[in-house]
Amino acid sequence: MGRRHAVGRVRRPPREELVARFAPGRSFLDVGALWSVHGAIAFAARDAGATRVTALDVMAPTAEFARRQGDVRFVHGDLHDPATVDAAGVHDVVWCSGVLYHAPHPLLTLQRLHELTGETLLLATETIRGRGRRCTFAPGPGAHPAHPGPFDPAHGYGNWWWGLSRSAVMAMVEASGFAVAERHWTRHHLTLVAQKIVNADRI
Repeated sequence: MGRRHAVGRVRRPPREELVARFAPGRSFLDVGALWSVHGAIAFAARDAGATRVTALDVMAPTAEFARRQGDVRFVHGDLHDPATVDAAGVHDVVWCSGVLYHAPHPLLTLQRLHELTGETLLLATETIRGRGRRCTFAPGPGAHPAHPGPFDPAHGYGNWWWGLSRSAVMAMVEASGFAVAERHWTRHHLTLVAQKIVNADRI
């Protein structure tokens, strides 16, 4: 699956550094663009010189996003819906942060990201501690310092459906047709740089 470059622990996720490195001269898609950041990564990609930028979210555009939108295209829809994938289209670089553990079917999430990615996936996710490829369904309070509380099916994507260990996330990404090139982590966070494998055998 390719060589992994383990960058090691960092004080904070290297979001701006990765956007500045991968966005210039490439098309850029920000999946889950709005929640609490109002398109900040999409705008950073635009400012870094991306050729075109699309923001995708199941949420409607926020007022903060609308004020800065300019030439950033917005797609309102669910990543897991094939129609949303078609509407967004393939981009050279796909950024997805804070989505995987909120998804009932994270392997489907990664499949959709594979369909949208032309070259590089930048995946950021919260993780839980644990040895091996650990996946905990609907983890209870205390599994992560920011975990909000009990599972409630009525909250949909607002739930933490999964607690995923770092090694579980990397294995799932590779099983979905990517080669992990870099991994940056802190105690409860993982950011991966993954290259799409064309015509890869995947789940």
